[in-house]
Amino acid sequence: MLNIEQGNLSIYEKTINKDLSVSYYHSKGSIDLTIVLIHGLGSTKEDFLSILDYEELTSYDIIFADLVGHGDSSTPKKFSYTMDDQAKVLYNLLQILSMKSDVVIIAHSMGGPIAISLAQMLGNNVAGIVYAEGNLDEGDCFFSKTIATEHSLEEWKTKAFQDIAQKLKQDPSSQEYVKSFKKAGPLTTYKSSQDLYNLSIEENILKKLIQLSVPVLAIYGETNKGKYTSENKLATEFPMCFIPEAAHAMMIENPDAFYQAVIDFIIQF
Repeated sequence: MLNIEQGNLSIYEKTINKDLSVSYYHSKGSIDLTIVLIHGLGSTKEDFLSILDYEELTSYDIIFADLVGHGDSSTPKKFSYTMDDQAKVLYNLLQILSMKSDVVIIAHSMGGPIAISLAQMLGNNVAGIVYAEGNLDEGDCFFSKTIATEHSLEEWKTKAFQDIAQKLKQDPSSQEYVKSFKKAGPLTTYKSSQDLYNLSIEENILKKLIQLSVPVLAIYGETNKGKYTSENKLATEFPMCFIPEAAHAMMIENPDAFYQAVIDFIIQF
């Protein structure tokens, strides 16, 4: 286990099994509630680092990990990269850490379906979920649909992955994302996209989210208002808010507004 202390923040690497280690941050607070943050496709735990700027949130325990195949976590060739198996790894991590407090899950993009699977495993320990432009249906799968339906794994690995990375590199707003996307690599991004797209077209994600029977806050970037078919579906079931001056990466583009929405949601617990 690697443990690097930075104030109240610890950077760990935890071995889950002989083929798999998970890199994660753990910020320890005094209030008996744990916030678990789950990033999206091709991203990393660093997407959420600015949460540590908000004292109202650092009073809680905060855990945010690199998903398998992402960031500094390992990339086992035999791992499935399904949303369910990503959730199992996070669940095992929380069990290893002996987390006994209630949990609020904050999930972004692909992290949404992973959060639902994790919440099913955690059961009564889940106090609430923040669904931040989390995948719900096919209309949410702009990037993952392209990867999963327009390329074979072999073609993605040999050519298309690098072509997409090069296009991302040409977009000034994608400079940080392209770094994490390239680090995730072709195997992780392809297999993740396949499962995410297949789950989305089954149209069962919203049903599972409702069946959890926990408070849910749906969050969208205001720039994306009306872009996703999931928006109206979630609005009929849960409270919703829009983050001004932000698109998909709202926790990076407007962290003050994003984390204020999180604070307002969590204080009810």
